[in-house]
Amino acid sequence: MENTIHGQEVHIKRLTERLNNMETKLKKNDQKCDKSNWWNLKELGLQVRHSVIQNTDSTLKDRHLVLGNEPVRRNRYNVNTRKRLLVHPTVMQNTKIGFYAYLGQNEDNPGKHHTIIFDVQKTNVGNGYNPFSGLFTAPQDGLYAFATSITMGHHYASFEFVKNANIQGSFFVDASATNEWRSSSSTVVLVLVQGDVVFLRTSSTYVPHGNILSSKDARSSFTGWLID
Repeated sequence: MENTIHGQEVHIKRLTERLNNMETKLKKNDQKCDKSNWWNLKELGLQVRHSVIQNTDSTLKDRHLVLGNEPVRRNRYNVNTRKRLLVHPTVMQNTKIGFYAYLGQNEDNPGKHHTIIFDVQKTNVGNGYNPFSGLFTAPQDGLYAFATSITMGHHYASFEFVKNANIQGSFFVDASATNEWRSSSSTVVLVLVQGDVVFLRTSSTYVPHGNILSSKDARSSFTGWLID
């Protein structure tokens, strides 16, 4: 048994010596490779610099070869803080949107909850207004303004601005006296998202009396535009 133990100890000692020799050779080879790499970079005309990686433990530092004029500097969170070229995003200008339309003829005796179709389209930048339905559909999100002017003669009625199915504003035209003509105007400013619909109609509760007039002397009209 003693002879066996002695033989194993001798064998272990020899293995340890061989391992130490191999480690020594590896260190020498690494040093030669580093030196060879350095000379190769120098021959290529590349500048060799070192950067420091700073960790939360200030004693841990590592040196790395960096090609270029500026070393890489990292903060305590190990984030690369080398200056980068910032590309400014393209500034998108608001699309021009606006429309103007009026009634080509009188609207005779409209009932309540009746959509007014301003069928003569004069301006329709952005193609948001439909002269066949009287509806404006927002081409994009934004802040919009809408205005209208309605003319009546010796009659009266109430009108409403509608966004989708919700009333946003109302006004009244009162030309009830004999041989009296009156025009009333109203304006609303609305925040719309793409696809929202805005239109003008007679009151959903008040029965209108008489005709809506539109002629070369007084046009009943509807207009709207994108503010921002």
